[in-house]
Amino acid sequence: PHEPDGEELSVSFRDLAGTGQYAFDPAELAFNVGDTVNFTLTSEAEGHTFTLDDLGFDVSVGAGETLRCSFTFDKPGTFPLICIPHELQGMVGTITVNS
Repeated sequence: PHEPDGEELSVSFRDLAGTGQYAFDPAELAFNVGDTVNFTLTSEAEGHTFTLDDLGFDVSVGAGETLRCSFTFDKPGTFPLICIPHELQGMVGTITVNS
């Protein structure tokens, strides 16, 4: 099968086997306007989301699952990245899109 053109990037959703330490790895990402990124999102022991409200991008990954998805960044700025169920536990990050 043909993979879409774009940068390949893996992001792990860390929940450290229920210890309460939630994190995206990496949590700080930077791209350029027009970049298409093929994400491989892997969740550990719990389900998580990869949510960029300001860009209209929101995907869920079940416990122990891996999801491949693609997104083209078309708007410059700095955007908060959150996991909806674990935002208050500190599962947040930032995506910067340079013009």
